[in-house]
Amino acid sequence: MIISQLRRYHRAFFIGTVSIFLIGTFVGLGGYYFVGADRTEAVAMVGGTKIPYVRYRAQVDQYVEAMRQQNKAEKEIPEEAIKDVKIGILRDMIVQEIFAQQAEKMGIGVSDMEVAFAIRNSPRFQREGQFDQGLYFQAVRYSLRTTPEEYELQQRRAMLSAKFRGLLFQTVKVGPVELDREFQAQDKKSKGYEKDKQKFAEGLHQARALDTMNFFLKQISSQVQVQSFLDQREQGA
Repeated sequence: MIISQLRRYHRAFFIGTVSIFLIGTFVGLGGYYFVGADRTEAVAMVGGTKIPYVRYRAQVDQYVEAMRQQNKAEKEIPEEAIKDVKIGILRDMIVQEIFAQQAEKMGIGVSDMEVAFAIRNSPRFQREGQFDQGLYFQAVRYSLRTTPEEYELQQRRAMLSAKFRGLLFQTVKVGPVELDREFQAQDKKSKGYEKDKQKFAEGLHQARALDTMNFFLKQISSQVQVQSFLDQREQGA
């Protein structure tokens, strides 16, 4: 079972994590704003946890706007492409929540210091290389359409998910025999193998890690109830 494998890597994973200590208060204290959007509506439920529709829409809008900026020559982004974005973002948010919940079950946590460090070091919240609290509040409120408190909760969930993915990644091992076999299957010529070996090995490891994550999600699908309300939300229900 993957879970039993993960527990063996749990200790090593945290030994390899650098502890970070910050002086000062948690970045959001005393600066929360009320945002008038209804945050009770969910676009999906993972177990008993809601994924707010307003957060989902904010992510979709940001992604679509980035697509528009990259394709200024195009008059409009095709509706089919936007539909794919919506489905992809919802899928990613659901998977992130599943991984975060599994991390919690294993006793994995994310400290306030870790969240604060991630936010303070995000370029989007900095001026001239320094964290700017005013810019942080403004970006969270108007660009992300949430509150600092909720954003910091989202970051915590994302970091939990990332830690769990890291553990899954660590369970994947690609031995030299398998590496040689896969290389030969892809390219019968051995010329350039030593030169490209590291790059090929990294790509193979990532592919195996993705396979492992997908296998895990199939295993866990019968244990975690996932409900999508995207159609209802999009129709205004």
